[in-house]
Amino acid sequence: MISRILTRGAAAVVSLAVIGTGLSAAGVASAAAPTDGLIGEYVFSQTAGASVPNSATGAGALAAATVVNGSDDRWTGDSLQFTGGAKNSSANWVRLPNDILAGKTAATISTEVKIDASMKSAFNFLWNVGNDSPTSYFFTSVRDVPRTAITTASNGGEVNARATNALEADRWYNLTSVIDGTAGTISFYVDGVKTGQANTALTPASITDQSLNAIGRSPWPDGFFAGEVSAFRVYDRAIADSEVAAISDQDASIHTAEMAARAQSILDGLGLADQTVDSGYVALPTAGGAVTWTTSDETIVAPDGRVSQPSEEDGTATVTATATSTVRGVSASDSITLTVLPTSDQERVDAAAAGYVLPPVVISGTVLPAPADGTSVVLQNAQGVAVAADGTITAPDAAGAAAAGDVTGTVDAVISRTDTPAVTVTKTFTVRVLPAGSSQELLSYHRTPTSANTANNADVALSMHLALPSDDGSAWTPLNENYGIFFPKTSVTPAAGGTSDDIIRSLVNPQVFALEDGGYGVVSTRTAREGASDGTQKSSVLIATSTDLLSYTEVGMLDLGETNGVNGPHAVFDSAADAYVIAWTDDSGTPKFTTIGDLADASTRGEIVAGAIADRGAVAAASGIDDYVAGRTAPVDAATITALEERFGRITNTGYAPFDDIAASVGDDASALELPTEVGLDYSDGSTGSLPVATWDTSGVDTSKPGTYTVTGTVKQTEYPRPFADERADPSVYKYDFNGTTKYLMIATNDLYGSNVEQQGAAMMPIRIADSISGLSDAAGAEEIDLLKRGDTDALGNVMTGCFWAPEYHEIDGRLSILFMPCYGNNPDMWSGRASIMQLEQDASGADLDPAVPANWTKPSKVLRADGSDLNQIAGISLDMTYFQDEKGQAYYVWQQLGSLFIATVDPTDPTRLTSEPVRILAPQYAWDNTIAEGPNVITRDGRLQLIYSGSTVGDTYTTGLATADASGETDLLTEAAWSKLNYPIQKSGLFDGAWQLGTGHGMWSEDEDGNMIYVFHARTDNNNLSGRDMFVRRVHWSAEGLPVFDMEPEEELASPTVTLDVVVADDEVTPPVDPGQPTEPGQPGQPGGGEPTGPASGSSVDAGGTSGGPLALTGSGALYAGLGALALLVAGGLAFWLRRRRTH
Repeated sequence: MISRILTRGAAAVVSLAVIGTGLSAAGVASAAAPTDGLIGEYVFSQTAGASVPNSATGAGALAAATVVNGSDDRWTGDSLQFTGGAKNSSANWVRLPNDILAGKTAATISTEVKIDASMKSAFNFLWNVGNDSPTSYFFTSVRDVPRTAITTASNGGEVNARATNALEADRWYNLTSVIDGTAGTISFYVDGVKTGQANTALTPASITDQSLNAIGRSPWPDGFFAGEVSAFRVYDRAIADSEVAAISDQDASIHTAEMAARAQSILDGLGLADQTVDSGYVALPTAGGAVTWTTSDETIVAPDGRVSQPSEEDGTATVTATATSTVRGVSASDSITLTVLPTSDQERVDAAAAGYVLPPVVISGTVLPAPADGTSVVLQNAQGVAVAADGTITAPDAAGAAAAGDVTGTVDAVISRTDTPAVTVTKTFTVRVLPAGSSQELLSYHRTPTSANTANNADVALSMHLALPSDDGSAWTPLNENYGIFFPKTSVTPAAGGTSDDIIRSLVNPQVFALEDGGYGVVSTRTAREGASDGTQKSSVLIATSTDLLSYTEVGMLDLGETNGVNGPHAVFDSAADAYVIAWTDDSGTPKFTTIGDLADASTRGEIVAGAIADRGAVAAASGIDDYVAGRTAPVDAATITALEERFGRITNTGYAPFDDIAASVGDDASALELPTEVGLDYSDGSTGSLPVATWDTSGVDTSKPGTYTVTGTVKQTEYPRPFADERADPSVYKYDFNGTTKYLMIATNDLYGSNVEQQGAAMMPIRIADSISGLSDAAGAEEIDLLKRGDTDALGNVMTGCFWAPEYHEIDGRLSILFMPCYGNNPDMWSGRASIMQLEQDASGADLDPAVPANWTKPSKVLRADGSDLNQIAGISLDMTYFQDEKGQAYYVWQQLGSLFIATVDPTDPTRLTSEPVRILAPQYAWDNTIAEGPNVITRDGRLQLIYSGSTVGDTYTTGLATADASGETDLLTEAAWSKLNYPIQKSGLFDGAWQLGTGHGMWSEDEDGNMIYVFHARTDNNNLSGRDMFVRRVHWSAEGLPVFDMEPEEELASPTVTLDVVVADDEVTPPVDPGQPTEPGQPGQPGGGEPTGPASGSSVDAGGTSGGPLALTGSGALYAGLGALALLVAGGLAFWLRRRRTH
């Protein structure tokens, strides 16, 4: 039988609170909302009128607020209803006084709000401090996961503090934003609880123009807010956490009846019912901490669900369990009856035995895990391996020494309970023992989120990181620069119409474990973005598998049958039971475990057992890892270690390939020798590369006489200015054959102060032209030509007023072309933008006209579907278009719309029309590329298409992903399955040359003067006190696996710029035997002026006394000695040559 109780504080009275009195709904005093620093308190409790008075009366109190487009029927008596609607509609909104926080370095804004369901997906501003320009503002939005943010550089510069979950529609929340200039933080609170915080140097004083402050209106083209607001407060200070909670409690009292209903609905959602219990645990669900429990007999059933079953002699017991839920001060309770059955000693030992497991893979010298408290284990009968008295396992070879390779053996474990030692269970485990010298423990972990400024915001920190022991074993060395390596996918596949924040997922407490088949598994708790529960933590774990720990297959969520939360999960394969054991701690702190036969099939799950399992590998603290939370280790072999280090470690230049000797002749001009023009470079992962040799110093080569001379060369390693170009985003560099002359072209989005739509009212599309890549840089003083500007018209005569986004050069059907997106409207609207193309005109002979002359380009035309309709038939906007061909010559466009990448075929002779329907090939699926995939660019390398793209909304968290596909033309590229995507970013924010480089992305492949591949991209900097995105240029290295490396430091690319080779100078002719009896002509060999030294004439011989002999003198021993001498010279020469080729490099 279920009994129910509703309470509010000490009474069950429901009444209306009065703002500012500090009285609860029951009339019981509670903490009052603070009044210190309160400059605006707008209570929407009236029933008519357009003026909303400010009830704050202290110093600096603001004027009244005004309802714009108001109507008396929108007042409810305790709130104002906001109708919502398009930006150009007559929807109502509230205008706040000007300059409400002008000059303030701290502030708090709190809103009691109920949102309409449409706000969960529509772009909106709940409130805004700023003006009518989307450049500089402080605001809160309730779209997806609600957030507060401040910026002076448009959306790209927003510093966000977020909630942990999306809001529910049609229920009241208290949302509070706090900026603390002294602490340098912005924080967000939901119902009085801090949910997010970020570091920022911005304060309300940074918003210098506060001429249009509002509730319900955005400075962007977003629609108006829809919902209700009952109270809105403004403080000119950063209030404390307790004060935020007091505001929430006070405002909740306006809606006590709703809070009571919510508290009861939480209990109703548990589906509570009386139960019969026949195990050591009963589920007492807590709804993620929203419910607490008490029991009538804690010795039988504890509040955390642990059960001490009575003995068979004592018989059945009955216990009453009571659940209580409290929502913003209002409580509801339900009670159920638990009938607890008795148990036997054998059943208890069987349960204990299920929790004792020897791991299937260990490193020789590992101490096997001890049993849980209350359990006793004897290890015996080891076969093929050795187990010492202290539990240390080793793998000796036949001679008794440590085995050089893996050894697999078996060990028996005799298990009993300490209170019933005579009752036992024996389990036989199979264990693979790795050699200690070449194997290591791999640490998996997540991090405490800090800031995007150090590439450790929650989207990155809450993923699986990996580390290996340092060389001396005293600390840990993080892989991938302490960045995530495995990220969970979104909870569902992003919808065809676009994705949203509320399906983004993160993880905590990841553990790598050995699979039955020799691969690896990963178990973790999946969370919502920012780390809150996404609902699955109540009962399930996230499972993934990997063959090599380089790439991962997400199996999905595995339901463990838990109802009270899964925390810190860890798994081990039980070879004795042929099943996996998964253990965790529930929300009450109770350790539990269960068995599972198939990680992809919850129906193979066993019963939940309350208690800990035999455990090893937990690492509470990890020296060498910043912001480490907790993790676990797993043994890995030498091959896995090498692969991890090569993929996720730094790649460095280890030397260069030796040059062949250069042959020269006596009398040659040393400066005219044909010496190598490039050097082959070797790298630590086994990859190779090359760079040009700029100069060779041949001054030490003396060609007047034979000899071997070492020549020194200097490698050309061009380092480009950093930044390459200020305020130039989405950059493109193109190596251009201008009618037989090589030129380099640059084009980019104008991002002055981050204003890339209207661009300070002077929108333009600038290009640069130079004879070298370096000549395009700001440092070289490169001039810009505005190829397009605000007011120019497209091919249909429509006036383009802004954007000119993401321009790219391509050669399409032999014509230099630019793909880009302009936008339209007197106040440029990015949503009006469409992917467009313009092409360079040619003369009658087919020669290109001068690309520096704007009139030489065609008017921009929109790229449309084959039937002439828009590419994006849902939202209109299409952008970031790129072009490529497969190896059969089929041409394709790839572009961004609806937050994802789409592909279609195109006929190069008519590049304004697709020849196939658009197909989505890549949607943002991870926290690191959250909500958007854009900026694609494609090259072909070694038969594979390499598609780079950018993810995570433009800002400090921008990253670059990689997808690859078959380039042969034999694969249908118009399918998502044709493209393989890395689980982690190929380029990310990180340290470069000792400084943080943030928001790296929207890159393009290109080629430098020497044929090296380069990568052109943008990053966020404050160079020259400008806040827009800046352009950078780097060379690309290709790893031994064939992956691009975009962040190789100069000293990693080239250890030393000096190289050497040998020049061997020799006479062209060899002296033949000379017969002194035969005369020679002057100028012939053997005579002064001849090509060889003088000597006896041909056919003569010289005896010991120096006299000439007959023509047979060079026979017998004389011929033998001459032959041996020649052989010795050959051997000596060959040895010298071999030694030169074997020199260290």
